[in-house]
Amino acid sequence: MIGHITYLSDESMHKKFGRRLQNKEKYSYKFSTDFQVESYLHHQGDTFVRRFDANSYLYVTKAMDYFDISSGFKSLNDVFKRVKAKYLVVTFSSDWLFPSYQGKKIVNALRNNLKEVSYLEIDSSYGHDAFLLEVDTLTRAIKNFFRSME
Repeated sequence: MIGHITYLSDESMHKKFGRRLQNKEKYSYKFSTDFQVESYLHHQGDTFVRRFDANSYLYVTKAMDYFDISSGFKSLNDVFKRVKAKYLVVTFSSDWLFPSYQGKKIVNALRNNLKEVSYLEIDSSYGHDAFLLEVDTLTRAIKNFFRSME
């Protein structure tokens, strides 16, 4: 349930649920499900538990915590000194797991090394899940990127 909240944006959660109650008129002031969002999160949590080992989320979280692209280098600029590829960096405006400012740092490091890089920030209210939901925009960007290399 906590993971699912992380993948969505505040705006999308508010639009989807707000503070609407689940099948009741008043708060119960108990540890039962009062809000629609609670019902949704319980359902999503149950679905995830059936599909994935809960420990896998612990490992993914640790991997994200430990990942540092510049580890072993003096700076982010040094990471990209020897690369020969062209880059497309795509971010989503409401993704707080991989925020746009991080993508922009990569773009700046590539440009500092005079590498070819295209950058697109997709304006979306879907949070981290935007890459699953903004498929048309993302597909178009990737197609255009590959066409530009022909």
